[in-house]
Amino acid sequence: MAGSADLAKPPVPVRVKDLLNFARLGLALSEGSQILWHMHFKGRHVAALFTAYMYWNGDLPLLAYSNLDEKPKPFLAYRSDSPKGEEIVFSNDADDTKYKYGSFIEVKKIPKAFEESLSGRYTPPQEPMLTEVEDLNSIVRILLPLSFREGTIFPLWQFKRNKIYVVGTCIPFEHYYEADALPVFFYVKREEPLAAPFIKYTASRATGERLDVSNNTFDAKYFYAKIVDVEDLPIFPRDEAVSQ
Repeated sequence: MAGSADLAKPPVPVRVKDLLNFARLGLALSEGSQILWHMHFKGRHVAALFTAYMYWNGDLPLLAYSNLDEKPKPFLAYRSDSPKGEEIVFSNDADDTKYKYGSFIEVKKIPKAFEESLSGRYTPPQEPMLTEVEDLNSIVRILLPLSFREGTIFPLWQFKRNKIYVVGTCIPFEHYYEADALPVFFYVKREEPLAAPFIKYTASRATGERLDVSNNTFDAKYFYAKIVDVEDLPIFPRDEAVSQ
């Protein structure tokens, strides 16, 4: 008889484009450290972040991952508040307070559910409610009050579909009829990708509403949202028309 671990459903895989985007997803604009996974899969090193969205009935587990060129050291150090931009480095310690740290779990044998996920063998998730908005300002106006209320800044996922770039975030609206949450994916379509890792935003009486992209989070007078480039986002329907 199979053990209960063998019956675990595979999480939904999200392949992050590179290590810098992976570090930004896990560590930028967050509090405290983060647990990361280092696994061997089909002869390569893989760094993974295991997380979840509150999603319809229950939670939707995501396995965000990126391939590595070599085995990482025990910690991934990251900062985004340098005037020069983002910095990442693998480290044997977590002493430098300039950085936020992700701590790697060294996995001896990859869990079956993770192996199936990385192989693309998973159950396609139920679609969120898609909501296309006029511009990025509308999305940031959603993230700003949520950051004050919940202390969380949801990532802006960026991916390409049919020559069009989609930039969006999934927000759960809790306790929707009999469902635990109604997941709403707010997004915009663009002909070109956003060419920086962060959006910086302010709305003041003196200047009005201002939104721009930034290579860092150095200036504390702005609200920042992080952009994470991924190869694809499986919760976004494959048949969704994204032509202009």
